Amino acid sequence: MARPKSRRSAGAPMLRRTVADLRALAHPLRLRMMELFAESPKTTKQVADLLGQPPTRLYHHVAALERAGLLVLKEKRQNRGAIEKWYVGVAQQVEGVPGRGGNAASRRNARRAVAATVLEQAKQELLSMPAGAKEAALLTRLVVATPPSRIPAIRKRLLDIVQTMRGELQVDDRADSPAADRERWALTLAFAPVRSPGRSKNR
Repeated sequence: MARPKSRRSAGAPMLRRTVADLRALAHPLRLRMMELFAESPKTTKQVADLLGQPPTRLYHHVAALERAGLLVLKEKRQNRGAIEKWYVGVAQQVEGVPGRGGNAASRRNARRAVAATVLEQAKQELLSMPAGAKEAALLTRLVVATPPSRIPAIRKRLLDIVQTMRGELQVDDRADSPAADRERWALTLAFAPVRSPGRSKNR
């Protein structure tokens, strides 16, 4: 089965993929790795340094993400007698769309696992904001009541906003801009129907 072409830009990975791909991301460390690789091409060591992890802990995760087609080898470079491998994420955001492969229950469980991982990551980032931070975190929730026919347009508008921000804020870690001049902020966007308690939870 053909894979989507790779695109280089910042953000979390977009999934229009198989159940196996979804499961590959249902891991907090792999999700953070994919977010960093999706910003711009990086080496495993660079990602390990950003995450405060030893590179040896990340190698098997990189191999798993590469096998799933979520990471691709962008280039190889010689550096002091060693070969550096630069990887890039193939896509940029998690979308709540049906995965391919497996039965309906396995697809649903895989999507839920990824959603739980993403939302838990967002929760930890919000709760870890230091007191008196120069810029406060932004947390908002809006519930709208609208005809179903308008939902696709609203969804597209939200995705367009994210795509625009991604293009404007794209970074390149191979450039000369020092990493000390940057702060990483995360945007987690969820747009889903509000289910009343009496409705089925298995939809």
